[in-house]
Amino acid sequence: MSTTASLERRLRRRSIHRSRSTAVAITLVVIALIAAWIGTEAVLHAIGQRPLLADPQTIADTALKPDAAFTTIAEVIAAALVLAGIILIVLACKPGRQPRSVVDHDRGAVVIDTRILASTAANAAALAAGVPESNTSASAKGHRTQVHVVPLSGIPVDTRVVEHAVQDRLSRLGGKHGTSVKVTVDQKGTLA
Repeated sequence: MSTTASLERRLRRRSIHRSRSTAVAITLVVIALIAAWIGTEAVLHAIGQRPLLADPQTIADTALKPDAAFTTIAEVIAAALVLAGIILIVLACKPGRQPRSVVDHDRGAVVIDTRILASTAANAAALAAGVPESNTSASAKGHRTQVHVVPLSGIPVDTRVVEHAVQDRLSRLGGKHGTSVKVTVDQKGTLA
């Protein structure tokens, strides 16, 4: 694979996926601050100075023989750590996709917002159904595009024709767009 193709693939991926660097940076700063505090307390204890917050030996002794106040504080800290752990696990496992999609183009990486795909699908559906564009709505996500049409009273709408028109319009964008189109037509129409 050429370096240009590899670069384009990475650019496309970065454009459609969220960065997790903020969560990682916050976590690393918190861990660094805790490590710095523990190191500072250990150095102060070693040179015989007063501790900043608590003496490490006092903390260890209190942990071995806890009283009610220490148990409550430990439970609160444990609950906060569990909550932070759950949040970090969810952030790590979530797909992190932006509402964007890649469009095949021979000149480079092209990324568009999925609202543009939905608007294009709604426009094609309105033209095929013979209704104003305000009577259509669409949503696009990945391979799937869903279109909703509200017909004009007394004028039937052929679902297959609308579906084919949307697929044709989206397939011009290349790639996976328009491969799975679902059209729903309201039973009740509106007045023209």
